[in-house]
Amino acid sequence: MIRSFGRTLGVALLYLVGAAHVGSPDTWFEGNAGPYRVTVQVVPAGVVPGVAEVFVRVTGEAATGVSVHANKFDATGGAPPPEPATAVAGDPGLYAGKLWIMSGGSNSVTVTVKGAKGTGTAVVPVVVVAYARLGLDKPMAAGLAAMGIFLFVGLVTIMGAAVREGVLAPGEVPGSERQRKSRFAMAITSVVLVALLSGGWRWWNAEETAYVNGMFKPLSASASIREEAAGRVLSLSIVDSAWVHRNDTAWLRQRGSSSWTPLVEDHGKLVHMFAIREDMGAFAHLHPSSSDSVTFPSALPPLPSGKYRVFADIVHESGFTQTLVTGVDVPAAVQSTRLPTATGNGDDAWFAGPVVKGASTFAIDSATMIEWTGVGAKLVAGRPAPLTFEIRNTDGSAATLEPYMGMPGHAVVARKDGAVFVHLHPAGTISMASQMAFVMREPGDTVRGRLGKRISGMEMKGRADAAVVSNTLSFPYAFPKPGEYRVWVQVKRRGQVLTGAFDATVSEVPAEGR
Repeated sequence: MIRSFGRTLGVALLYLVGAAHVGSPDTWFEGNAGPYRVTVQVVPAGVVPGVAEVFVRVTGEAATGVSVHANKFDATGGAPPPEPATAVAGDPGLYAGKLWIMSGGSNSVTVTVKGAKGTGTAVVPVVVVAYARLGLDKPMAAGLAAMGIFLFVGLVTIMGAAVREGVLAPGEVPGSERQRKSRFAMAITSVVLVALLSGGWRWWNAEETAYVNGMFKPLSASASIREEAAGRVLSLSIVDSAWVHRNDTAWLRQRGSSSWTPLVEDHGKLVHMFAIREDMGAFAHLHPSSSDSVTFPSALPPLPSGKYRVFADIVHESGFTQTLVTGVDVPAAVQSTRLPTATGNGDDAWFAGPVVKGASTFAIDSATMIEWTGVGAKLVAGRPAPLTFEIRNTDGSAATLEPYMGMPGHAVVARKDGAVFVHLHPAGTISMASQMAFVMREPGDTVRGRLGKRISGMEMKGRADAAVVSNTLSFPYAFPKPGEYRVWVQVKRRGQVLTGAFDATVSEVPAEGR
């Protein structure tokens, strides 16, 4: 149980793309539950309905009790009663609980901590979707098959005996006519049972097909690059018909589709778009604008040519988050086209260059360096990763940082084959706008766009109130799969976004630790 806090779901993913991130289904949150500091990991079942595991670590102040409960964003019947989380033996401060999640979509897990300082709560937004198909355990399948055969044979035998001997006097021997009728009854019973089993088999396959077809897939998207007078533009488009026709109720009703809620800004941006070259040699974090929430153009920084994976994080007013995935070919620069050296909003940033494998420090510029303080530790899939970084001046003194879009810093983790992608903050994998959607929602928020405006207003106030941040950043996370990864860490200093990059090798869980 001690290692359970960092483990991920042990079922095969049918889709590399998860709801909020790619190949990284767990939700991580680090923050305050009133006067208590907590780190929360929610491990979804991958199926709906399903049982999610919740792990809560309370640091600093001791807790006398921890409870958790789940709630759907648009629930009308109220939240279910909280479930107690039990202390994990041998790991002080760690609590574990389980929650039934009955419906997919935008959900939340509320963590309540009690202790000497009173009661505190933290709301953790959780996107719940079906992304896995659970296989039937082989020993159980064999046992069920044997029981089925026994029942089949037993029922056929009972019907034959009933016809052959059911009306005979005790001790009377059935004649040839009754024997013939008995065999006929057994044959008819077998045919009926086979027909029922065949129908049940077809029904089961139809249900399974419907389930697989209904498994979550993010909205379809495409990306392209076009040349304009001012420079090259990277344009992201949501081409999914369900999104393009989201306001056409007749179209949606005809196809049995649900309407998506509008997009809301997260950290002041409608979209956080990341372009990562397939060899990991170049990276860009961009924030395109939009006039229709369908096409999102952004000035393309001077990235080297090559094939790029494009990931785009978006947040819906319901609190539902998802990562759009596509790709684009960046051509070599055209000499007659002026390439932009910076974007207009000051929050876009890019990186291109080599990374020294295994290095613990990275020189961001001539005045700033970043150190991964936990890079020497062995990284194991499913266990909490030591993603702690210190930003210092070249003389070793602590660097003074500024909030970057209202946060102390941002990090991006990607596996080199593209199977894992996640955008991290010191608060974890959650979207702050998604968290606000649950905290700020009121009964009267039935008009679409009303809650989104309040979320945007609160976000603007939060960014205005942000103060100077610490030079030490920590990101709660566990690498979900073994493999080769690259981690980009972004901070802001003197009005400029700085990016550092590190390579990481993540190993399998040792056999004795499983």
